[in-house]
Amino acid sequence: MNFKIQHTNPALFTLLALMLLAGNTAISHANDADQPIEISADQVTREEPSGLTTYRGSVELRQGSLEINSDSLVFSFDDKGASIITAKGKPATLKQTPANSTTPINAEASAIEYQETRDRIRLIGNARILQDGAVIEGSTIEYIVSSQRVIAAGSPSGNKPQRVKVTIPPNSLRESPDRD
Repeated sequence: MNFKIQHTNPALFTLLALMLLAGNTAISHANDADQPIEISADQVTREEPSGLTTYRGSVELRQGSLEINSDSLVFSFDDKGASIITAKGKPATLKQTPANSTTPINAEASAIEYQETRDRIRLIGNARILQDGAVIEGSTIEYIVSSQRVIAAGSPSGNKPQRVKVTIPPNSLRESPDRD
């Protein structure tokens, strides 16, 4: 069974994609936020009056140039009524092409979470962001919207500690807009 749902809160997932790279102020296409969100999944459950909505089974979310693929996607609300959106998968993936580029931003993690009241996006578990050959990897990558701050962390505990790894291709250093 395949459900296509037009979700009523289009700004939330656009915001997720907008915030993945702190240094880029024109991340998404200008019209992405004006596009409807389409979600297809094998199953959808909505619980009233809480508004909790859970999509399961090969979940695909599309809004303009934004694409999110996951095993499950949950729209929930905190005690103040603010949205919490969680995509989980092996891995959950996000792809969006910035307005000022033809190269998409690709992100993946075991979970991608947006918390409206805390104004942050978290990539949790084997987190990775890739664009134009530049890569940042860690156990978690967090973006704080208000301060435009990216925090990547490894996992120092466990059987195999993971450190943060950043790869910057040589061409990006030469093409930096701050250098004349």
